[in-house]
Amino acid sequence: MQRKQIAQLITALMGVASAGGAYASAFQLLEQNGQGIGNAYAGSAASAEDASTAYFNPAAMPMMKQPSQVSLGLDLVKPTAKFNDGGSTPPRFITASNVGGDGGDAGGVAPVPATHITVGLNEAMSVGLSIGAPFGLKTEYESDWMGRFHAVRSDLKSININPSFAFRINKMISVGIGASYQHFEAELTQAVNFGALGYSGVCASSGLATCNALAAAGTFNNKEGTSQVKGESDDWGWNIGIALQPTDSTRVGLSYRSAIKHRLTGDVTFTRPSIAVPGLDQAIAAQTPNGPVMVDVKLPETWILSAFQQINEQWSLQGDVSWTGWSSLKTLDICRTGNGDCKPTTDGSTPVIPGIVSSTYENWKDTWRVAFGGAYQMNNTWKFRAGLAYDQSPVEADYRTARLPDSNRTWLSLGANYRFSEAISFDVGYTHIFMSESTIDESGYHAEYNPKATAAATTGINTTNPISRGTLKGEYDGSVDILGMQMNWAF
Repeated sequence: MQRKQIAQLITALMGVASAGGAYASAFQLLEQNGQGIGNAYAGSAASAEDASTAYFNPAAMPMMKQPSQVSLGLDLVKPTAKFNDGGSTPPRFITASNVGGDGGDAGGVAPVPATHITVGLNEAMSVGLSIGAPFGLKTEYESDWMGRFHAVRSDLKSININPSFAFRINKMISVGIGASYQHFEAELTQAVNFGALGYSGVCASSGLATCNALAAAGTFNNKEGTSQVKGESDDWGWNIGIALQPTDSTRVGLSYRSAIKHRLTGDVTFTRPSIAVPGLDQAIAAQTPNGPVMVDVKLPETWILSAFQQINEQWSLQGDVSWTGWSSLKTLDICRTGNGDCKPTTDGSTPVIPGIVSSTYENWKDTWRVAFGGAYQMNNTWKFRAGLAYDQSPVEADYRTARLPDSNRTWLSLGANYRFSEAISFDVGYTHIFMSESTIDESGYHAEYNPKATAAATTGINTTNPISRGTLKGEYDGSVDILGMQMNWAF
C-alpha cells in the first residue's frame, strides 16, 4: 500500500473511533477490540494475532504473522445496576410523599469502538496506531429516586490516540514504545436540597428569629433543584512493552501503560426553586453561583503480563495477569477556579464563594485481574475461543457511591473467528460478567477524610452534613453483557 493511501486511511479511521462510555472495572474499559471479548482478554499482551496488538503490547507487532493489518472493532456493552433499598433515610425537609423509588436500572447500552493499524516496515521494525476509549462510565437513575441527592447522571468519556513503534532485536526479543494523546470529558448531575441549604446554610446562620417557625410551617419542605458539572481535559501519557519468543510456539509479553494526570475545566450550573422568605432566594444564589470549576483526576497506570502457548496445530492456550494502580484516585474534589486548591481559609472563616463545590472520598485500592483462555482452530475457516477471568474492584464497601456501585466480577466469554480469505477475517465474541452483590451505606461524609485542615481551620473539605443529602442504604444487583465484533484486513 502506498504511503499516501495509508495516510488517507488513518485520517478516515480517526473519525470512526469515538469516546464511548460504559460500566466496566471501576471506569476502565478493557474493550479495545472485538477479538478479546471471545476469551476474556486472556493473553492480550502476547497474542500478536491482529492489529489490536499495537495497543496491548506494541513490542509484539513484529511477531505477527501478518504485520500489516487494519482492525475495526465495536463492542456493545449493556450493564445492569439496580438498587434495592435497605433502610435509607431521607434528608431533612424532604417529606415522606417525596422520598422517591429505587431509581430503576442505572445501566444502559453503550457502544465502545476501537480502530487499530499496524504496518510492518521490514522484518525488524513495525509502526502502529490505536484509537479507542480506555476509560468510560455511564450511570443514570430516575430523576426522582431516593438517592437523587447523591447522584442522578454520571457520564465519563475518553478518546485515546496512541501511535507506537516496535523493534525486533533478534528472533527472540522485541521491544516497543508508544505515546498517548488523551481527551477526557465528565458530566455529573444530582439533585440539591435547597430547603436544607436555605435553613441551615442561610436562614439560621443569619440569626433570623423566624427560622424555626418557618421550618415548622413547612416553608423549606421539598425545595429541590439540581446541579450539573461539566468539564474536559487533554493530556499525554506513554506505554512500553517487551515480547519474548523463545520458540515458535511460545510467546510471553510484558507491557506498561503510564498514568495520565488530567485537570478537567468546565462549569457548574444550578437550577434553584423559590423559597417564600424575603431575601432568602438571593442569599442562596450567592452561596451556589454558577461558574467555572475544575477537578484533578489521575487515571491509573497498568501492567500486563501475558503468555501464549501453541499446543498443536489446532489448540492454543493464553493467560493473563494485570495490575491497575487505582489508588491514584483517593478523592474527587470539584473546586471553583477562583479557589482551585480546595483549601479552607487559614483563619477558619467561610468564604463568600466557597472554593469547594463538592468532595467525594473514594479511597480506591490497587487491583489485580487474572484471565485464562484457549482457542480451537477447527479448519482453515473457523477458529473458536473461550475464556474465564476474575476482576477485582477498587471500590471498598465503606466507600461505595451511587455514581459507581462497583464490585468484584467474574468474566465468562465465548467467541469465534471466521476467515473469508487470507487477507480478511471477522471476529465475534460474547461475554457475561457476573457481579458480586454489593452493599451501600452512603451519607456523603467520612470523618477520617480531613487532609486540608489546619490549626486555625479544624474542619476539612469533606464536611457535607448527611441531613442535607440523606443516607442511601441498601444493596445493588448488577451484571454486564458485552457483544464484540471486529473486522480484520491484512494488506
